[in-house]
Amino acid sequence: MDLARYAELFRTESREHLAEIETALLALERDGDPAHIAVLFRSTHTIKGMAASMGYRAVEHLSHGLETLLDALRSGARTVDADVIALLFDGTDALAQSVNDAVEGRGHVPSSPGLALLERLSSAVDTTAATARSSLPDPTAARHGTASPPNGPQTAATPVATPVAVQVATLPDPMLAPALLPQDLGSLELSDSMVAAPAAMAERLIEIRLSPDAALKGVRALMVLGRLEALGTVRSMNPAQHTWNDDSFDGTFTIALGTSSDDAIIEAAVRAAGDVARVTVRQPAAGQRERETLRHVRIDLRRLDTLLDLVGELVITRDRLVRTTDTLSDCSVDRAAGARRETDSAVTARALADRAQAERVLGTVVHDTARLISALQEEVLRTRMVPVGQVFDRFPRLVRDVARDLGKDLMFVTEGRDIELDRSLLDAIGDPIVHLLRNAIDHGIELPDARRRAGKPPKGRLILRATRDRAAVVVQVEDDGGGIDRDAVLARAQAQGLVDADVTSLSDDGLLRILARSGFSTAASVTSVSGRGVGIDVVANRVRALGGALELATVTGRGSMFTLRLPVTLAIVRALLVNIGGETYALPASHVIEALEYDPATLLTLRGQETVTLRDDVIPLLRMRSRFGLAQDCDEGTHVVMVEAAGRHTALQVDALIGQQDVVVKPYDAVYGAETLFAGATILGDGTPALIVDVGSLT
Repeated sequence: MDLARYAELFRTESREHLAEIETALLALERDGDPAHIAVLFRSTHTIKGMAASMGYRAVEHLSHGLETLLDALRSGARTVDADVIALLFDGTDALAQSVNDAVEGRGHVPSSPGLALLERLSSAVDTTAATARSSLPDPTAARHGTASPPNGPQTAATPVATPVAVQVATLPDPMLAPALLPQDLGSLELSDSMVAAPAAMAERLIEIRLSPDAALKGVRALMVLGRLEALGTVRSMNPAQHTWNDDSFDGTFTIALGTSSDDAIIEAAVRAAGDVARVTVRQPAAGQRERETLRHVRIDLRRLDTLLDLVGELVITRDRLVRTTDTLSDCSVDRAAGARRETDSAVTARALADRAQAERVLGTVVHDTARLISALQEEVLRTRMVPVGQVFDRFPRLVRDVARDLGKDLMFVTEGRDIELDRSLLDAIGDPIVHLLRNAIDHGIELPDARRRAGKPPKGRLILRATRDRAAVVVQVEDDGGGIDRDAVLARAQAQGLVDADVTSLSDDGLLRILARSGFSTAASVTSVSGRGVGIDVVANRVRALGGALELATVTGRGSMFTLRLPVTLAIVRALLVNIGGETYALPASHVIEALEYDPATLLTLRGQETVTLRDDVIPLLRMRSRFGLAQDCDEGTHVVMVEAAGRHTALQVDALIGQQDVVVKPYDAVYGAETLFAGATILGDGTPALIVDVGSLT
């Protein structure tokens, strides 16, 4: 049987169990409830069974070692302490890496770090086994009829258990490596050549951005990959290598590399590939692991049943449509024949009646078809929806590790885990949330002593929540830390020439614009968590690319909240079609507040900016013809569309309103050097193309 076709399914299933393991580990560390050990044991045992079925011996051996330690904890032979918790966390990380290596074809034998971890697990179990064996008769002697008294001395006739030396590296066939038995792990011996890792081997995350004008970005990325492979072992890639040839690949990717080379050599090797705009080499933060895009989604069986019912109805309607068109064709033939026989008026009348009846049936069938297609479209979109909890589950471990590294104490809370989001969006928001969480822990939440002096509880509070707001999903990262130091940001921005010297204060919007500039940072030094000025920049660019908006609210001494407003799906969106300069454009309905006729009497000019007044509100006016570089006609007959983006309202002046409809979003590649004004393209019902306006880039 070819098991390779089940590899991705194995990875998906294993990730779900690994997420359960991490959640249970965090709970065990927090409250010490032994009930969590049963969850850990069950999930680890399931991974071991799946790995054994697939022939992934390295995963099987490692999960077996963890299972043996968990069994000792479950039985009470080993107590839960800080050392055991740390060992279990390390084992979980190694198991996750081993699963990826196995699926990628690199995991038939344990790696050197994996063997070293097995030795640590063996030592932990040995401590427990030695205590247990001191009060039990020798089972080996019992099998040979020479059992010793429970605490008596061992006689010469008593056989001694021989330690098992597992030389996995010298097995003739890695696929035939035997699984370790429970009794073997307690006496596992590993040679130095098996556990010794390269002396100065270290993990590096290399973030690469190719030049925007680089031709064949996928090929250039492969050249970079080849040069890095010559320096060490590539652990993972994000996005995955198979996506580099897609039209959506923008030339930005991250490679995790195990290497003994220093950062300067790594950067030089990457730049030698050519067309590289930026290279950042850093150490991975604790708990951070590169993850590939989800390739499987669990679908409720009821939704599949609904899809099947809709398809069945659509098949019936299709047959009705075919019969009706055949009838119309026959009626046309009969009518033509009757016209040639002008004397036979009865034939002509009957043909006309049949045609009228067929046309009525055709109208009914067309409406039924439209209804079924709309229902089918809605159900298909629902099947792409995944709870945001699938992404939120990866963050408690990250928060815990980063907080421990920085010496901070905090409570991490997630809300709205059941809110559903399109799978493609769900994959894309992971990195922005990571940046915001790390930023909140490092810059926002204070150290326990500082919080006490400020009259706050020593334990900080970090909240990650998801909510629905009209046709958008809102993701918020909120902390109760010290807030953003506006004066420090303003001083640094003025020193870099980003803000005029006469500016004395910054609004939340102005503060976000400065923080989102690439390379801007107020950190005094670069650490593994922050200081390079790429965090908020990455978040803003990614959210904007997804058709969303980033907002900031901060109060000095009380905390900050970053808000990501995202569309529910990127596949099909509701849009308002407008006419500008004789062309049709689509405005995403999630940004549209209202549309009304333009009244020149409401036009005002404030500080050189044209505005319109609407119900006592003064709103900036943007003439879309001028924005697109077209000639501006007279104001008569034009309309105004009120839109909202990043918490700001703007009035867009357009020539005419066409109507609303659902549009299928297609990728849009702008000309190099052109201004980013469009988020995609679509094909209208009459076959003409239309550009989808990026409202966030206009306001």
